[in-house]
Amino acid sequence: MVRIFASRLGRLLLGIWVVMLVTSVTGLDLVPTASKNPSHGGTSGGTTTSSKPSKPSRSCTTNAPTVFVENTWAWGSPGSWGLPGQQLGYQIEVTNYDSGCGPSSFVIGMSAPDGFSVSVPTSTISLKSMSAGFLWAYVTSPNVIADGDHALIASVQRAGTSTASATFTSYYKAYSADTTAPTLFFPNPWDGATISGSSYNFVVSSTDDHAVQKIDLLIDYAYVTTATCDDVSYMCHLNYKWGMQGATGQHTATFESFDWMGNVGVMTVTFTVG
Repeated sequence: MVRIFASRLGRLLLGIWVVMLVTSVTGLDLVPTASKNPSHGGTSGGTTTSSKPSKPSRSCTTNAPTVFVENTWAWGSPGSWGLPGQQLGYQIEVTNYDSGCGPSSFVIGMSAPDGFSVSVPTSTISLKSMSAGFLWAYVTSPNVIADGDHALIASVQRAGTSTASATFTSYYKAYSADTTAPTLFFPNPWDGATISGSSYNFVVSSTDDHAVQKIDLLIDYAYVTTATCDDVSYMCHLNYKWGMQGATGQHTATFESFDWMGNVGVMTVTFTVG
């Protein structure tokens, strides 16, 4: 009996001792805590988290725009031929050389000598970085004007500023006499050609010592179409799609090129529809 009591007492005392031991160490945190993982921005031990690397900020560098007038009266020669009182259209290219920036707005202008009138229907253009766009200026010469080159200054500036960033000089090349007929070349079909299919593209090009006004196409001496030349390029082109159903046999195509003084250049080719 005494032995049983001693055994139970021993177990009781052991239990009390364990409780006291646990109570004395409750200030210690025995549960592992998460520690920072500097290499991943998350935690180690327990649940870890990670964050996406931030995108590098885009650098915006503004640069001066450029301006260029597309009109040429000969290869690589700026300007257009015009008669007294004639209105000419000048195509103006603006290039935005900004890098890494959002769209920017630019304003163009066109100055001309006294007596000329200038119209710029749309003077502002919005362009993305490293891109280009086109606007138009219309210039009318006086009814009385000396033959020769009259300088036109195209300019561009960033919207909100007052100083031009770039300029380009083109010309209104005034003339009052012309006795030379335009020249036609590169006809398609060519003389002696045999063509086939359901349709065919008639093509020809023309130049003049001044400016070509228009090109007419006649097939079998009947008028078909007219190509009106612009003021931008010194070379004029006609392109016409002709349906050939039931057209088997030999035909003629006549190309007529007119300048502004009424001189006419003519080219006739004979072709066969097979």
